[in-house]
Amino acid sequence: MAGPGRIVHSSKQRPFGTTTVTALYQLYLSPYSSLPPRNADTPLSQASTAAEREEAFAYMRNRRAHTFRAVTWSVTATALASALSLGPVHATGLPCPQSKGRQKSADSCPTPSAGKPAAKKPAAKKPAAKKQAEKKQAPRKPRPKKQAARKPRPKKEAAMKPGGGRPAGCPPCQSAPRKPGTKKPGARKPGAQEPSTQRPPAQKLPAKRPPAKKPPAKKKQLKADHGWSWQGLTIDAADLRKVNVFLARAKKAERTISPQMRSLARKTKATMVGFNERKRSPESVKRSVARDMQNNPSETVDDALDKIYNSVRYILQWPDASYVKGVKDSTKMLAKWKNANLRWSNTWARARGYKGINTAWRANNSGHPYELQFHTPKSQAAQKRSSRLYEEAHHPRTTGSRRAQLQTQMNRNYASVPCPAGAQLLSAPRRRAMVRPGVTTL
Repeated sequence: MAGPGRIVHSSKQRPFGTTTVTALYQLYLSPYSSLPPRNADTPLSQASTAAEREEAFAYMRNRRAHTFRAVTWSVTATALASALSLGPVHATGLPCPQSKGRQKSADSCPTPSAGKPAAKKPAAKKPAAKKQAEKKQAPRKPRPKKQAARKPRPKKEAAMKPGGGRPAGCPPCQSAPRKPGTKKPGARKPGAQEPSTQRPPAQKLPAKRPPAKKPPAKKKQLKADHGWSWQGLTIDAADLRKVNVFLARAKKAERTISPQMRSLARKTKATMVGFNERKRSPESVKRSVARDMQNNPSETVDDALDKIYNSVRYILQWPDASYVKGVKDSTKMLAKWKNANLRWSNTWARARGYKGINTAWRANNSGHPYELQFHTPKSQAAQKRSSRLYEEAHHPRTTGSRRAQLQTQMNRNYASVPCPAGAQLLSAPRRRAMVRPGVTTL
């Protein structure tokens, strides 16, 4: 039996610091040894005065602190003994404060009853330091890798409702229901071999070759024999270059001529007809040059281009009552702007054929010729009906008989056009330009 104030070891080894351990334990419990015991006959529920309630609360706090210190001491002593290989330690025979005058309960001090020897506990386990050393010395065996073949997952068959329909727990499908008796696309017949899930072996792609260097681009050069041809009409390369220069000059001159024509129509109260078609098409100009050179073999391309006045053309239209006044005011204004008159063709006095006044002028700013026509509403309508007939009549493959028929039809169109009063007397302005090759004088 262990006396009070000693440390008992279950391994029956020599005592370790008995006097020191007892002194430390008494030091832990010194605040509680001087407190008087609380009267057991006055429980906390029956305390009436403030002093009794304060005493009861102080007792409860001391009791809890004593229990916590006792448990802490036991755990600390056991850990210390295990670290020094002394086995588990139990404190025996230590006085328990606040035990006088109270009945012992199950939560009282952990001292064993007198007369009974302390129960032996199993030997302590080896310290962690030794286990770690043994583990380091023992070589580790390599763990065999488990290569378990994966089993194919069995397909879960959805529980169908009694009576058909979608399986239980399946959300309603958004697609339209299938008609009974229709086969599901992609369905396999029983007994058919399922496609293998193994991936085909990867094929090695051929190495990419660096892109070949492209040769330097050559400047586009016009071939010596390159020219223009259309249904028997031809223009060689040298003459075609001159024609293209003439077309480029006409396109540039139109930008300065059109503002003057708009101003002229506004001041004379005329209507501009076909303004969107003021520029003649390049193919039409080429056909006219090739036809003129074919009919006159001694004529050059420059001579043929000098005869083309309508590469840029405009049409002014007045009613019959104001037609004569509008034409006179227009010619005076053009002369004032120093536009030279090149041609004047008045066909109102004709009994058959085209009716109207066609004029040609040379622009003062660019020096490029342009055509200006003066019409009435009825003469303009007749010209529009006869434009296709005129093109067919001047086609190189049109026969003489067919050309005569086309001319007769055009005469019928112009026969119903009345002549405004005094229109047949309109003449060209007094100051008229004299056309010479490369020189224009007034």
